Amino acid sequence: MIPSRRDNFRMRGQIDKPVDLPFAFRRVPGSGLACLCLVLCLWSTAVSGTGRPNDEFRGLWVVRHWLNGREQIMRAVRTAVDGRMNALLVQVRGRGDAFYASRLVPRAESLSETDFDPLALLVEEGRRAGLEVHAWVNVYLTWHPTERRPESAQHVFLRHPEWFMHSADGIDLGRVALNGVDLVKRSVEGRYLSPGNTEVRTHLLGVIEEIVTEYDVDGIHMDYVRYPNVHYDYNPAVTAEFTRRFGFDPAEWRENRSKPGGDGSGASETRVAWEKWRSRQVSVLVGQIRELLSRLRPGTRLSAAVKPDIELAYTQYGQDWTGWINGGLVDFVVPMFYEGSTADIGHQMAEARKRVKRGRLYAGIGIWNQGVDDTVAQIDVARRAGMQGVVLFSADGFVRQKSLAGRLLEGPFREPSPLPAPKVKEEGTCAETQARRPDRD
Repeated sequence: MIPSRRDNFRMRGQIDKPVDLPFAFRRVPGSGLACLCLVLCLWSTAVSGTGRPNDEFRGLWVVRHWLNGREQIMRAVRTAVDGRMNALLVQVRGRGDAFYASRLVPRAESLSETDFDPLALLVEEGRRAGLEVHAWVNVYLTWHPTERRPESAQHVFLRHPEWFMHSADGIDLGRVALNGVDLVKRSVEGRYLSPGNTEVRTHLLGVIEEIVTEYDVDGIHMDYVRYPNVHYDYNPAVTAEFTRRFGFDPAEWRENRSKPGGDGSGASETRVAWEKWRSRQVSVLVGQIRELLSRLRPGTRLSAAVKPDIELAYTQYGQDWTGWINGGLVDFVVPMFYEGSTADIGHQMAEARKRVKRGRLYAGIGIWNQGVDDTVAQIDVARRAGMQGVVLFSADGFVRQKSLAGRLLEGPFREPSPLPAPKVKEEGTCAETQARRPDRD
């Protein structure tokens, strides 16, 4: 076990107060240095051909089944090093459990016959290999989509079934018995906690606090920080609070509109109010996690894997991720560009780049569902779109695609990239200077 965070505190830099203008536009009395800086900044991007920043983030998602044994963990680290990556995003919370030593949540069932601490070993070996280690946490997704019960009676699914989401048509994700309902066919990955429940927020903040105070992680990476789809969350406690504030029951309104002859009176205003409410519940937790990290350990980065379509992310899933990044709640976002042709993905990347004005934007690229040529092409497209890094899903893809690591080293990852610098005075970087040009707005 490595020393606790309290014993091994490593400050990685604080975010400075924003300046009025980026460095390239500051006036230098009696000289033309401001113009020279701007010219050099643009020239450096032009000659690179790809616009790759010097501190390109190269992340690898490591799914939790890699954490079941020491040899698998060592293999994950070697995989990242062999692929010339510089960061691991490691799934230490999969279904309301812990792939680390926890006092709050049960140990992952797949670790029942082992006595080691996966996250401690990952931090130790990752640091030795020169890799950042970010703790990947499934936020609201907390149990499987079946009727199987957790082995531990301490699991939140058994202890607090009232904390889970409900659908508009009455499906309670906190009930063990699903009465024949196939959640997967309904595009629901499993049992989700309710974002509007204040006790849920307290529980999740405790989970995050335990990780960052006991382990020397470089960041917290949030996944499933959203609703499963537009039909959730109609948890009675949540809708009761909404009704108290806005004067109508969203479940009732939705049911009436779906009936023949329903005129949908006031539909636009009602829909906007409900969408804003749903999204706000998620954003409140994101802001609370940001505050927690800033208080306990400034410099620990907060990030999120998000749906790439900005409008659908907000209306269907409650993810106001452009608000999170532009508002400074997260340090970087990773839209998951998994579907469509490389050209389609390129358009999505360009649109995302236009909408992100602060923080960093990394491209989530799927390598499990496409060939090596597509992966290499999409890394290039991400660079040309102005992305400041990529995250590949996942380590399993490197195992299945034997030629991928070699192609990366011959092509886009031919040169190593140092670990990304702390976000200090980011407004003065070349990337930010270009982002403020009129043709990039």
